[in-house]
Amino acid sequence: MARAESIAVVNGTSIDKTALDNAVTAVVQSSGGNVQDSPSLREQLKGTLINRTLILQEASKRGLDKQPEFTKRLNEIREDMMREALFADFVKQNPPSDAQIKARYDETAAKLNGTKEVHARQITVASEADAQKVIAALKKGSKFEDLVRARSIDPAAKQSGGDMGWGNLSAMAPQLAETLKGLNKGQYTTKPFQSPMGWHVIKVEDVRTAKLPPLEQVKPQIVRQLEEETVSKAMADIRSKAKIQ
Repeated sequence: MARAESIAVVNGTSIDKTALDNAVTAVVQSSGGNVQDSPSLREQLKGTLINRTLILQEASKRGLDKQPEFTKRLNEIREDMMREALFADFVKQNPPSDAQIKARYDETAAKLNGTKEVHARQITVASEADAQKVIAALKKGSKFEDLVRARSIDPAAKQSGGDMGWGNLSAMAPQLAETLKGLNKGQYTTKPFQSPMGWHVIKVEDVRTAKLPPLEQVKPQIVRQLEEETVSKAMADIRSKAKIQ
């Protein structure tokens, strides 16, 4: 077996060249190609590895790895890693098939395609009376964007303009969907909508018919969804067979 090449020896502890190679690869890949392997990068990372070794040596010398708080945290990290490893194994043993992915895509498309999506903005106020004042101002010709900045209690409203983004009516809370479904582009609610955040006056900026993007575009999301379902099913099976008193 070939002997590992050492790039430094710190208080008797050797740092292998493989560790430096791995660190360089990680930096280059994470930079998206903006950083390239070079002598200066290797020298910088070599210093980082030396410092890490010194830190570990000093912490061990002080017995910090034997302290109760440390061992407790180490056990928690180990448990988290074991859980992640188990979930990954569930998926490895039963990965989503192309047929399952296509079936889920077709199912989602059947539910989504042809439904209505709206792009809306909102003004959030503290009371129904305040919301009625906003509606009255709109009827008198005030601009919605001006009222967002002047009246909304949403901390982000001044930057976002009250933008709610695009939303599909079929995926919204029923009360909100019912409020928006009768509005056309440019119209606003004449009756305030109440939520746990306050009272809302909502304007529809645009309306479109929903259509699911091509399969290849949404495939990663579908795969994650199927993997999560695999994990949930496997855990339910394990629990059903467990003796719990």
